Amino acid sequence: MLPPPLRHAPPVIVAGIPVAKPRAPRPARDLTLVLGAIPQETDLVEWALAKKQPGKFAGFPYTEGRIGDRRVIVAVTGIGKTNATMITTLFVEKFRPHEVLMCGTASRIDPAIRNGDVIVGEVTCNHDMGSLGAGYVMEYFGSEGPLGDHSPIVYPGDRRLLAAAKRALRTHVPETATHHTPAYVPVVRLGRITSGDQFGITDERIADILRQLRPNLMEMESGSVAEVCYYLRVPFLCIRSGSNRTQNSPDNDYRTLSPFASRQAALFTVSLVRELAKRPAAKKP
Repeated sequence: MLPPPLRHAPPVIVAGIPVAKPRAPRPARDLTLVLGAIPQETDLVEWALAKKQPGKFAGFPYTEGRIGDRRVIVAVTGIGKTNATMITTLFVEKFRPHEVLMCGTASRIDPAIRNGDVIVGEVTCNHDMGSLGAGYVMEYFGSEGPLGDHSPIVYPGDRRLLAAAKRALRTHVPETATHHTPAYVPVVRLGRITSGDQFGITDERIADILRQLRPNLMEMESGSVAEVCYYLRVPFLCIRSGSNRTQNSPDNDYRTLSPFASRQAALFTVSLVRELAKRPAAKKP
């Protein structure tokens, strides 16, 4: 017997930069999942945990504890969008968190951002979904998603979490950047964060990303985490701090500047979780 004709036509590509629409969150447990790409980015979140206990799920380690009255699970995803997607999906399905926070460092694609300044992701997006054309100009489009939809490129931060972040801003005090001359106190504010699987990037590509997406920071994981949370209906917020300038060869600058940035992102994440602990989340379904 011959196989039948294909039931589905090739996907339709919709040009543009699709923005995720709000989706109702699914039932959740009263806990916060905090993710970082590497251990340096989660060290101070783990330090802030009371009653901490190590654990493993599917072979991947995590630490569980409490910040205030809030149950918190902290895990490291590894670098890059695939690792971040894998760990986020596994841990969201296992623990059913009320929200996912991702903290860590990012390169400063916006020249106004200083080392240690923290951007809370009013928008998180992916800058490498599309067709790369002449002059490193990206033609963005919505590709077919797992629901037969067109997957967004831009993911607005969860409104409830953004409101909590604004409250946390009122009392949070960053560490002073004494390793710079003159010293300064980093700024924490809302902004735009973009992700892609490139550590170094050309000047032409930087210019196109700034023109089309207008980010303040660029990194390698949060766009994918935002996409997982969108499809699994879990509120998400990204918290990143500026390390090196966005550049073609960032290795030495990243190693020098990322520790201070890691500290600032983690410390504000702790402040945010303390704020969330003041308002209990939904009970376990």
